[in-house]
Amino acid sequence: MDVDQAIDWTREALRLTLLLGGPLLAAALMAGLVVNIFQTMTQLNEPVVGMVPRLVAVAVATLVLLPWLASRWIDFTVDLIGSIPDML
Repeated sequence: MDVDQAIDWTREALRLTLLLGGPLLAAALMAGLVVNIFQTMTQLNEPVVGMVPRLVAVAVATLVLLPWLASRWIDFTVDLIGSIPDML
């Protein structure tokens, strides 16, 4: 294995990680922001109240984006496995 090829694979894996995790983290961030604004307005400082909507938002975002997430992940895996014979 060439060092440049290993660096390219690592770079692509990190990019894919950010691409797949970004929308889910954004959903959690937006839900947390809305809940925190609501908690500030109502002076309700219960940690569970903030966690449940974030979990629901991430679950919904995962279900909505699952086909796209899976296709990106499968494409990366197929490209990675397909490039193994070129390495030999």
